[in-house]
Amino acid sequence: MNINVTDQPNPNDKKFVIDSRWAHNDKTQPVDIHPLFLTLTDDDNQIVAGLVARTWWGGFEVQYLWVGDQYRQSGYGRQLMLQAEEEARKRGCQMACVDTFDFQAKGFYEKLGYRVFGDLPGYAHRHTRHYLAKNL
Repeated sequence: MNINVTDQPNPNDKKFVIDSRWAHNDKTQPVDIHPLFLTLTDDDNQIVAGLVARTWWGGFEVQYLWVGDQYRQSGYGRQLMLQAEEEARKRGCQMACVDTFDFQAKGFYEKLGYRVFGDLPGYAHRHTRHYLAKNL
């Protein structure tokens, strides 16, 4: 047996590992992962904000939310989150989760009704990662 370490995995090898894990999970509960991607564009069709998420097993999982610097405090992040939550409910989701760092958007998510269920300090020896969830 050999352990191979790399920061540039072969895409087929990476896909094999991920697919194998989901196949294992599928033995217990059918896997129903569906991507959810929202963008907000300006009049020139340039993306000024976006949300990358997925829904599965009745959960809505936010992976990335970004709003361009000049559009922050405009309500665009809130609009994207509310639209994504609405779509998640249509997909049968009853819960949502997200993680964020102390220098990012913890307060933003709390204003949307998310509550911290865990903290993990020590990133870069000075930052805390917050895990939040809410019922949909």
